[in-house]
Amino acid sequence: MDSFPAPEVPEGMKEEFEGMVASLGNQEKKKIRLVPMWTKIAAMMVFAFGTYWLGFQIGSRKGEIVQNQLTSELSTQKQQVLLASLREYTGPQKIDAVYSISTTGNVSTELIDALVNTMNTDKNANVRLAAISALSEMMGKNDRIKTELIKSLTVQENPLLQISLIQVLTEKGVKEAKHQIESISNNEKTDESVKAYAKDMMKTII
Repeated sequence: MDSFPAPEVPEGMKEEFEGMVASLGNQEKKKIRLVPMWTKIAAMMVFAFGTYWLGFQIGSRKGEIVQNQLTSELSTQKQQVLLASLREYTGPQKIDAVYSISTTGNVSTELIDALVNTMNTDKNANVRLAAISALSEMMGKNDRIKTELIKSLTVQENPLLQISLIQVLTEKGVKEAKHQIESISNNEKTDESVKAYAKDMMKTII
């Protein structure tokens, strides 16, 4: 059997085929290059975001520190103003200062000392009464206040102030005050209305 003659490649087909192969090769190379480029872009974005986040956190922290310092300074200044008011003002103005102290939520030693001193020594009975009221509201924040209110029972001679202290201590259930209240009720110098009130209120302290 005669063999088939070898097919002749048309002129230019070989060059065209080689060109197509070369073109496909270039496309594959381009595709290969795209992967690391996107990786670099993603890495740059992550780095940029991380840098921004870190800067934001540092800035926020610094802002918080500054804010806390400012708040502390304002609180200190306000406290000094209130203390000066208790020393220098009289009558209604001093009562306003006492009320302001009770609403600040601050139970610093200086403020407690000032209120205790006002409660025990101020010449105005209404100012003393305001101090008793303020201290009674702050009692739960500082155990020392309870002790100072009990001590004040031995200081006060005004019946209204004695009754006010007895009321505060008994309503708060301060058992430690029972002995002092009993002492007042048995004291011959105590006003009769105070004696009666003291005896009646002692029954509420269990």
